[in-house]
Amino acid sequence: MATVDPLFDPQVLEEPYSYYARLRDRDPVHHVEGTNTFLVSRVSLIHEVVADPATYSSQTSEFLFVGSDGTPGLRSAVGAELADLDALAVLATADPPKHGRQRRVLTRVLSSAAIARREPEFRMLMDATLAPHLDRGVVEWMGAIAEPLPTVVLARILGLPDETAPFLKEFGYASVEQIGGFASEERCSEIRTRMADLGPVADAYVRARQREGPGRDTVIGACAEAVAAAEFDDLEAISILMLLVSAGSESTTSLLGTGARILAENQALQQRARENPALLAAYVEEVCRVDPPFRGHYRRVTRDTTLGGVAIPAGARVVLLWPAANRDGASFEHPDEIDLDRRSPREHVGFGWGIHLCVGAPLARLEARVVFERLLACTSRFELDPPVEGLSHHQSLMIRRLVELPLILHQ
Repeated sequence: MATVDPLFDPQVLEEPYSYYARLRDRDPVHHVEGTNTFLVSRVSLIHEVVADPATYSSQTSEFLFVGSDGTPGLRSAVGAELADLDALAVLATADPPKHGRQRRVLTRVLSSAAIARREPEFRMLMDATLAPHLDRGVVEWMGAIAEPLPTVVLARILGLPDETAPFLKEFGYASVEQIGGFASEERCSEIRTRMADLGPVADAYVRARQREGPGRDTVIGACAEAVAAAEFDDLEAISILMLLVSAGSESTTSLLGTGARILAENQALQQRARENPALLAAYVEEVCRVDPPFRGHYRRVTRDTTLGGVAIPAGARVVLLWPAANRDGASFEHPDEIDLDRRSPREHVGFGWGIHLCVGAPLARLEARVVFERLLACTSRFELDPPVEGLSHHQSLMIRRLVELPLILHQ
């Protein structure tokens, strides 16, 4: 049996930050034995990779996984027959100029200004979702708030009715499971079959193309309009929608879980934020820095190169470890601590960096700020229930999402 890198160890997955610190200090471009993959854990090196898309292409469909016999490797998320299809490269997996063209279309409805106009709507949705749990004084935060609420918001942003949210959640979680590194080949095949049907998303897109569906102020409508204007074709539009459904609520769900947990465990921090809600924008950034929703993103090396003194051959993959870089002492003072007074709080890489900064970051930021604001405003205190160790995260190399978060709410 192959020696498995600590990256795959269940205990390291649950509490990865000691492992990340060792990588940063001793092996910042770490070769995962048994694979042609390197983990990059320092901010400066990540910036170097992101700044050179010609050498480090985002166009890749292969992800780390570990087999049942403990052997690590790379596995395609789309099936061998489609692995090199350029048409499937969208947003996070597309390079310039294609990436910029796609992003320009989406920013029409996902820009900070466009999202800000929805803030009153998000606040009302959060209040309605939270109210019954305030009456009971307890809530399982992940299942009741952090998971369903972002998928309802995603449905509305896409241009779909609220009742499609469960479909979006199931589709998104399955797609992330497939690239998380621990699903069997059989399960991955099942997921690919499942993902061939975009259900209500595809139906709404067809109607929008016929000018009978969601309008131009929605993602589906914007994609349909872009196709009509020959900015891209139907396959590209459907691929974009598939990616947004796959990852559209994941970052916010994980962010809401981690942020609520930190506040529940730190009563002094919780009270300071309750007394001064203006600090919550900085709080969201700090949560995204110290424990970001995504564990990393991949790049394909197009030519022999050297990174951090390590030779990397053409065809290799590098994984940009956002959580490791976000605690890089060379870039952040007291990097393991939440600091609401940190200068330049958005300089972390929790939402990616450079041209591939998450297109949904304005939405995630606004949702998280509103949710924490309303939770704090509607309670005098909240805490873990029970207040003991034992919270766990889903087993995944890609995401950092709590399984559950039981809270006691005091009005």
